[in-house]
Amino acid sequence: LLYTQIRRLTVDLKMRNFVKIAGVPVPAYLTNFQEGGALFLVITLILMCTQEPILLCVSNQHGDFPGNGLFTTSCPEAKSHKDTYSVFCCIAMLTYFALLTDLSIFSMRVSAFLLLCFRMISELGLFLLALACLVIAFATSISSLNHGLKGFARIDHGALSLFKMALTIYPTSHFEQVRNEGWVLTAVALFIILVTIFLLNLLVAQLNQAYQAVFVDMQGYARLNRAKVIVQTLEQVSQKRWSRF
Repeated sequence: LLYTQIRRLTVDLKMRNFVKIAGVPVPAYLTNFQEGGALFLVITLILMCTQEPILLCVSNQHGDFPGNGLFTTSCPEAKSHKDTYSVFCCIAMLTYFALLTDLSIFSMRVSAFLLLCFRMISELGLFLLALACLVIAFATSISSLNHGLKGFARIDHGALSLFKMALTIYPTSHFEQVRNEGWVLTAVALFIILVTIFLLNLLVAQLNQAYQAVFVDMQGYARLNRAKVIVQTLEQVSQKRWSRF
C-alpha cells in the first residue's frame, strides 16, 4: 500500500500532473476517491504505529506489572497511548471498509444502489446545513432570554441541548425544567416543530424526488463505474504480468 502511494506520487511529480483544489496544487491521482482514501489509510496506519502499545512495551516486556510478558500491551509506558491508538484503529477500520466499496462492481444492482446513495449525500448535506442554522439561531436567541436553565445559559450549551432534541436523545427529565420557563418552552417547541415536522418531511420529499430523477440512469452509471475500476486496475499491472496472462 505504501509502495503504491509512493509510486503514484512519484509519477505525478515527474509529469507535473497537478490539480488545484482551493488554489493548492494536489497530485492528480488523489482526486480519485480510492487513491485518496488509500493515502489517508496509509497515514492512519503510520500514526497507529507511533502509538502501538506492543512497540512501546518492547523495552519493558517483563517488568513488574500485571499482564507482563512477550508482546504485552499492559506496561506503564503504553497506558497513556491506548486511547489515541484506539481512535486511530477506529478511523483505519472505517476507512478500510469504505475502500471495500469497490467490490460492489461485481454486482450491477449493488453498484447502482451504492452510486445512488452517493447521489443522495448532497440532499442530506443540505438538511444538515439547515439543521445547523436552526440550532445556532435558536441557541443564540434562547441564551438571550432571562431564565435559570444551565442547559441554555450559553450559546454552546444551548446548541448542544437543541442538537440532542433534534436527535431525540435529550433527557426527558430536563424537559420538566424547560416547562417551567414559558418563553424558553415556546422557543423549544417552535424549534422541534420546524425540525421534526418541516425539515424531516422536506428531506424525505427531496430524497424521493432526487431518487426518481437519477434512478433511471443508475444502471448505466454502474456499468461506467465498473469499466473505470477495470481500467484503473489494468494500469497497475506490469507489462511482464500482462504478457504472462
